[in-house]
Amino acid sequence: MNLRKTREEREEKKARKIPLSKYTKGGKISSLMALIHLLLLAAAVGISIAKRGNAGIYIGILVFAVLISAAAGFVIGVNSFKESDKFFRYSYIGTIANAAIWIGILGIYLTYI
Repeated sequence: MNLRKTREEREEKKARKIPLSKYTKGGKISSLMALIHLLLLAAAVGISIAKRGNAGIYIGILVFAVLISAAAGFVIGVNSFKESDKFFRYSYIGTIANAAIWIGILGIYLTYI
């Protein structure tokens, strides 16, 4: 009788737990996009330094594409908070990183206008 009651209590306890077993899909995508954006920005800065500031229009187009893509990564990251019963670590990382990249590129642009 006592063993049976403890088994029932265990099953009840398991049923009440929230299964936080996975990270949000949107958060993973947003974090991966932020990592790619950082790599592309580092490549653009490296090429610009190697060319001594005469990198041309292609680097400008690359940075503009990163700007637009960072905004998309931010939106994906924000939308990932709507997923229920998941861990939000990558959602926070991706959202904040994409916002920082977007603000950084915009700040550089506004500095040199």
